[in-house]
Amino acid sequence: MNILMVNFPAEGHVNPTLGIVKAFADRGDNVHYITTEKFKERLEGVGAIVHLHSDLLRKASIDPFTASGLNTFINIHIQTSLDILEITKKLSETTNFDFVIYDKFGAGELVRDYLHIPSVSSSASFLMPEKEFNHMLGPDSFQPDENAEQLLDQMKAEYGVLPKNMLQFMNNSGEINIVYTSRYFQPDSNLFGEEYVFIGPSFPQRKTTNHFSLEALKDHKVLYISMGTVLDQVEPFFNTCIDAFSDFEGKVVIAAGEKADFSKIKQPPENFIISPYVPQLDVLNLSDVIITHGGMNSVNEAIHYNVPLVVIPHDKDQPMVAQRLTELGAGFRLSKDHIDAHALKDAVNEVLSNSTYKEAIQKINDSFQECGGPEKAIKVIDSYLKNAAAGN
Repeated sequence: MNILMVNFPAEGHVNPTLGIVKAFADRGDNVHYITTEKFKERLEGVGAIVHLHSDLLRKASIDPFTASGLNTFINIHIQTSLDILEITKKLSETTNFDFVIYDKFGAGELVRDYLHIPSVSSSASFLMPEKEFNHMLGPDSFQPDENAEQLLDQMKAEYGVLPKNMLQFMNNSGEINIVYTSRYFQPDSNLFGEEYVFIGPSFPQRKTTNHFSLEALKDHKVLYISMGTVLDQVEPFFNTCIDAFSDFEGKVVIAAGEKADFSKIKQPPENFIISPYVPQLDVLNLSDVIITHGGMNSVNEAIHYNVPLVVIPHDKDQPMVAQRLTELGAGFRLSKDHIDAHALKDAVNEVLSNSTYKEAIQKINDSFQECGGPEKAIKVIDSYLKNAAAGN
């Protein structure tokens, strides 16, 4: 089969798809994946044929709590969708795609409408009931500005498609919806019917080039700190971590991210390793505790390696993830507005000394293992395509 995959170019959206890409590629399907340069190596490593568009998100500084920040975000979505539609147009001239898989974020439904082929959506985070999603944002939350209106006119003229509203860029759906978690971990899972297929997360070996040495972590207690890849102004928080854990009996690894200004981070003690990039799966495999913003990707990976969590949610799905971890007893939640060295130290000591956190994480991990993984997704998709072809 020829499969087209379209995604939002962020770690937490691309990484969850690696397992399903590998499963399709391993059985001989051609998986054409439209993404950015940042993800090319790891996607090719699991067998995808990669097609690149420019990475507008990576260069942007976005404050989601301001009208101008939301406008910037929507403009990036629209321009990126135009780039993806152009690549799709060129690919479709030589390749007949059997179906398209796309993320809830991004250009997915636009590509489906342009190609008129069966569609599968995938959700990298928890599902949110439609009512709750609309109540939180509302279809009129984002009104396109003049630049966005011009881009939308261009989209209609060149590709004959338009989004239903601006919220579509954050809530694409398909005839089948793959969810990279378990029904046990998903809040209010009874609200989601059989068209939602919970396959759990998967973690195929990533082929990436990095110069991070894991040897320094072996035979030590390891505290891993990662606030994701998209937060700005993280330097004060990292300085608080340095104050809190300068006497930590073990190694402290901080994944600072590529946006961090290292000149604003104080000189750390010798037990610290601070790096723009950290091979997260490898480090989690050696970690005893993680401090995280609560992004679904990092949380799933920590659970996979049975690492107890201190969660400091900021925005997007993070408060929802933190709430669910707290409900299940698998994480300790701190408010981002009340962070100091004392609070951080107490939280880390709590999850390290209280075995109930690890027991709760093991329950979630067990539910992941029972989901069926990418193989279950392929089985469901094959059945759906067969029925679609038969006109059912």
